[in-house]
Amino acid sequence: MRPLTFSMPFLPPSLNVYRNEHWRKQRQEEKTWQDFIAVKWAELGRPRLAAVRISMVFSFPDKKTRDLDNYFATGGKLVGDAVKGRFIPDDSPEHLTAWSFRFEFGDEAKTTVLIEEAGRGSEGPSSENRPACGLYETCIAPLCPLDRISLKGVWYPDEDICRSRTHGNLSWLKAQRRLTRVAATGYFTVEMLNRLVVIRKGITGLDPDVPEEPQLRAWFQKRTEKQDLPSESKAARSRHLKKYSFKKRAGRKGIEGVLKRGRDGAA
Repeated sequence: MRPLTFSMPFLPPSLNVYRNEHWRKQRQEEKTWQDFIAVKWAELGRPRLAAVRISMVFSFPDKKTRDLDNYFATGGKLVGDAVKGRFIPDDSPEHLTAWSFRFEFGDEAKTTVLIEEAGRGSEGPSSENRPACGLYETCIAPLCPLDRISLKGVWYPDEDICRSRTHGNLSWLKAQRRLTRVAATGYFTVEMLNRLVVIRKGITGLDPDVPEEPQLRAWFQKRTEKQDLPSESKAARSRHLKKYSFKKRAGRKGIEGVLKRGRDGAA
């Protein structure tokens, strides 16, 4: 497969600048890179690769003195977070095997990314691998019901959601829409989305700056305690709720809600 390449008309912030920014500014920076790379990914045919090597070229419009190591750190983080779930399932060493960086001077600020396949097992952008979906060419949703490899990736609540009416009733798609409405933070896997039952404002996913495995374990343990109640507890709760019923009564002043005791309670 030929290398995939694209350019962005901006440079990553230096590590010193990025580290001292307010967290909202950091998230805004991350979203800018993720959105831009998501569009480029769609333009390239939504390629899915098992393992890649990534090269980055930073082009500076002037020859000011800079600590170039600072750009390695932020550039690698911003691009690594943006390619996982799209070009590759994850940015672990198994899928992102090598980095290389180069600097040059040009007429304008620019970052060029070159993605090369490493090893076998890739799924390129050929038409044979493209799902039969009318929205495929323009959709940039990182999770696609027709693309099994994409379902191993992750999703952030500010990213696109599949717009297909055919698959709109999938439980994880419904969870995505509800998480967007409550402005959830962090990222979610399909397994997490399928597990969610109660979604309220303030819910959080996983932190991209913290190792995933311990976070996942704690996240699922918390949901187990809250949602997987013993059958005895569920039965007791059902008996309690049956004691009450909410009925509407129409009167001259409109419809009023009246709470009445059921069969097991007093009138």
